Amino acid sequence: MSDNGLSNCTVVDYADINPKRILGKKSHAKCIDMSCLSTVGPFPSGWETKDYNGGMKFQNGDTIMARITPCLENGKVAYVNFLDEGEVAFGSTEYIILRSKKGLTPIFTYFLARNKSFVDYATKNMTGSSGRQRVAADSIGKYILPVINTDSLRKFADFATPVMEVIRNNCFESRSLALIRDSLLSQLLSGNLACAQMNC
Repeated sequence: MSDNGLSNCTVVDYADINPKRILGKKSHAKCIDMSCLSTVGPFPSGWETKDYNGGMKFQNGDTIMARITPCLENGKVAYVNFLDEGEVAFGSTEYIILRSKKGLTPIFTYFLARNKSFVDYATKNMTGSSGRQRVAADSIGKYILPVINTDSLRKFADFATPVMEVIRNNCFESRSLALIRDSLLSQLLSGNLACAQMNC
């Protein structure tokens, strides 16, 4: 995004909100539940594969953010960089999906969704009955941002992109080790794996 003479713009100048994704009914796909979104990091705690029967759709490069109380206030967010190329996954209808505009680093929207001022704005613009309040996608799109020059965006991408890749790789490794641990523990408790085999 280059400086166009304006001092401010809005989220829709930087990102597409709820971009169209194709996933047919009953398609077998990864599903990320709200409970799996982290309040502190970009990687979800897990997912399951099941038939698609509705919900928000997303793919690599998208940012998922909760739009309903208290998940929005708690910072339920994820950055999608763990799917196969071209793969589409899905999740709760209570998500808003953000996608950086072409030419802008995809991870920009993740850090936007983590920004305290942005979350405060979204929270203040929630509507609905007490306990079931939600922020609308249109309201998110009206959040005011400064115009960021191209050089600053490039430097941000050069720094943040490899960091996100390290986080993803570490999370995949932790996930694999946890699966191995659970499998071994289950076999040990059932007596199918002798303690001696594990050098106990």
